[in-house]
Amino acid sequence: MTTVYNQIHDTLKQINNKRSAINIEKARQFAINNWVLVDYRNLQIQAGNNRSLTNKWIGPYKVIEAIGSHVYQLEVPEGTRWYNVVYTTLLKAFNRRDEDQEMDNDDPDVYEVESIIDSRKIHSVVKYRVR
Repeated sequence: MTTVYNQIHDTLKQINNKRSAINIEKARQFAINNWVLVDYRNLQIQAGNNRSLTNKWIGPYKVIEAIGSHVYQLEVPEGTRWYNVVYTTLLKAFNRRDEDQEMDNDDPDVYEVESIIDSRKIHSVVKYRVR
């Protein structure tokens, strides 16, 4: 009977080791002063009427300190009701856009709108009358 228990114990230990190895591989590395997004689904924040339409990631937040190899302390605004130390699997790097989105003024289909006079909905498409 003890051999069966030992076999079960060894099998469960192997499975647990595989799972922890997978989690270590999934863990991301961040440098101090990097900007990151936090996974929203693990936090208990009031989401509004429809949780499925809310953003899955909140932020960006600045990394203040690395606590251990897989945990980071973030700079969060005052009044935030969640703890600012987060595990790496709940973080994602934030890529900031440096260049501004500019409209091409040479395009003949671009008009300057002075005011919107009227609007109406035709077959789920809103059309505007402009000046």
